[in-house]
Amino acid sequence: MKPPRTSSVALVLLMAVVLLTATPARAQGCAQCRDNTAATTPATQRAYRRAILLMTGAGAAFFLTTVALFKSNP
Repeated sequence: MKPPRTSSVALVLLMAVVLLTATPARAQGCAQCRDNTAATTPATQRAYRRAILLMTGAGAAFFLTTVALFKSNP
């Protein structure tokens, strides 16, 4: 049984509104992080670099695992 046409139109409109609504960018945050990191010791800066790589790897692994799970289920 097909769903009513009005619900699919409403869903498309809702998705369009959500995707086209822009959130304000906070560019100052990047400059503050850079300045705060520059004021730390070299050992702390290395730890930050490693932590960024670790978080990137964890996010990529989570994404790839999710894609693999969705792809394997018919």
